[in-house]
Amino acid sequence: MKPAAQSTVSLVSHERAEWLKQQLRDFATIGPLHSRFDQLRKLLPEMADKHETEALLDYFLFDWFDENGQAAINHFLASNNRITESDRQILLDWTDSLSSVFEIRSLGKNSLQLLDLDSNETFEVATIKPLAKSALKGRQYMAARLLPFGDKFIFSGIQIIMPDRRSAIEEVQIRRSLDRLYSPEALEKAQREQCSAFCDFFGCEEVSVTIRDLNSRMEEFQRYLLIEHRDLETGKTAAETFREEFGHDLILPEMEPLPSEFTHAEEVTILCDEFDGLVLLPDYQRFRRIFSTDNPDRDVEGWQELLWKYIKDPDIPIVAFERIAEQTPKRVQKVLRALLDDKTFSIDHLYAVLLHYKQPVEGLDTLKDDERLWDIFDGRKKPARKRAAATKKKTTSIAAKKRAAAKKTARPAAKSKARKVTAKATQKTSVRKR
Repeated sequence: MKPAAQSTVSLVSHERAEWLKQQLRDFATIGPLHSRFDQLRKLLPEMADKHETEALLDYFLFDWFDENGQAAINHFLASNNRITESDRQILLDWTDSLSSVFEIRSLGKNSLQLLDLDSNETFEVATIKPLAKSALKGRQYMAARLLPFGDKFIFSGIQIIMPDRRSAIEEVQIRRSLDRLYSPEALEKAQREQCSAFCDFFGCEEVSVTIRDLNSRMEEFQRYLLIEHRDLETGKTAAETFREEFGHDLILPEMEPLPSEFTHAEEVTILCDEFDGLVLLPDYQRFRRIFSTDNPDRDVEGWQELLWKYIKDPDIPIVAFERIAEQTPKRVQKVLRALLDDKTFSIDHLYAVLLHYKQPVEGLDTLKDDERLWDIFDGRKKPARKRAAATKKKTTSIAAKKRAAAKKTARPAAKSKARKVTAKATQKTSVRKR
């Protein structure tokens, strides 16, 4: 990680940065994102102390992503259209933060030199308060997050002092184990194992259940996946691997409340896709019938409303359409021509429709704009100059869109990165109490 644009950190600008951090905290704890943070906080032990809660908030502000791949800072910026360009740049720089374990090499009046025990790099950190009034001392060890700021760095918030070098090295080793566990390769492997376990447990890659039975069936599968299913390479269960890595038993996470869009569904289909992983699709069987009948007006009540929901809702992944379009492309084209009232619509523009409504971009105001842009992506047309800016914004090809969709795959084994930060918080507690 490199510091932001080269500039001196003045007292005024540092005070502004502290103000921005507080605004970001308020946005997450009492503002528009508080419900998301509250969901994450439920993963902490009931007796979690202030340090663990602060560590979780620090993670939420700088490492958490929602199901669409958007971070807390992205949400904050999207909700504050009057924010100055300089403040916006500061916040965007903070998306490249560094959370690690450091040794304090030297202290000045308002700055200190930190050695990252993981990378062996040195960082200069500026503080707004004189260090003479702090408890920090040379040769201490701490876990902290650094935010780029000018040609230096600042602390994001909490700093956890380690009692000695041995504890600091143990923390580095824990973080390395977690990084391996949550590496892209490990997550891809976990996703493959999840699909394999799903097919073993349900006997197929797609199963539909009533809304009343959804949580119980998911809990049964989660227990099978973590406690009973054995990895083909290691022969171990996820629970056994977790105990070896972290020295304590894996606690099965509680099932989260169902999203509001599921409450009125007649049934929910649990689908395991080789790329998207495990996804939940409300009224998917009724959705499929739209494309299997010659008369959806007669056979599928409210078919237009349901179809628009699948087109517009960003939480419903594209795989819902992909599977049907691969099997009956002409049926999908016919239905969408009727829905869009466009007799010229081509199945080649299916992704253009989905991205137009699920991921709207300023400057691409009509569906035809998105269709032309999709043709450019496919190499069928050359881009016009006036659309250059929009093209740059929407370089989200379907492969990129799929990578974003992968972030929102429901992974009971991992609980996304929330399980990661909970494990870290647990380990930090044990280190502090030695």
